[in-house]
Amino acid sequence: MRNLKYRLILGAVIILPAVLCLAAGEDESAKKPPQNETYKSKHGFSIEYPEGWELVTYMEEYKTLKEAEKDAGNYFSIQSYKDDDPRIRSYHYFPADTLKIEAWVYPDYGGKLAELITQTKDITRIDDFTIGGKKAKKVWQKVGEGVDAGDELYSIYFVDAGKRTIFTCYPVYSSLTNKFEEIVGSFRFTGTPEKKE
Repeated sequence: MRNLKYRLILGAVIILPAVLCLAAGEDESAKKPPQNETYKSKHGFSIEYPEGWELVTYMEEYKTLKEAEKDAGNYFSIQSYKDDDPRIRSYHYFPADTLKIEAWVYPDYGGKLAELITQTKDITRIDDFTIGGKKAKKVWQKVGEGVDAGDELYSIYFVDAGKRTIFTCYPVYSSLTNKFEEIVGSFRFTGTPEKKE
């Protein structure tokens, strides 16, 4: 009986620290904040987005942004869902808890933010925004055709050192507009010079 008692005590002494270590490890991983991934383009910009989200781009296949723009390749998207997500029933239906960011990045044309906005049609409202401490604008436009007719399209316009970028939030009824703004707020032109054509 005495040997059994010692064995139980010895077993508890050995097993208890192991269990406590595992439990502590679980707590640490539960406290770990979600990680971000970073898209660093050879065209001189970067943006962060949540781990597990999908980045779609063909921009890196082009030598310069000017070359990409000629072929409408100056585009990338970040989406919260995978293309095979069963909730995505058709091209025009996305659940409200999904987000797709479409981004167009243009070469240095020397323009200003105000010029970019004045070229935009059907604007219903404009608000201030900042990207890396620099001025940007939230822009809402009336959607005139298709399934979302009558809704407002929400975009963020940004111009830095002549390079301009437009980010658009889809679907128009997305409940993730705060996440849209957080991701767009992480965008930076990195100043990497492009090769001359």
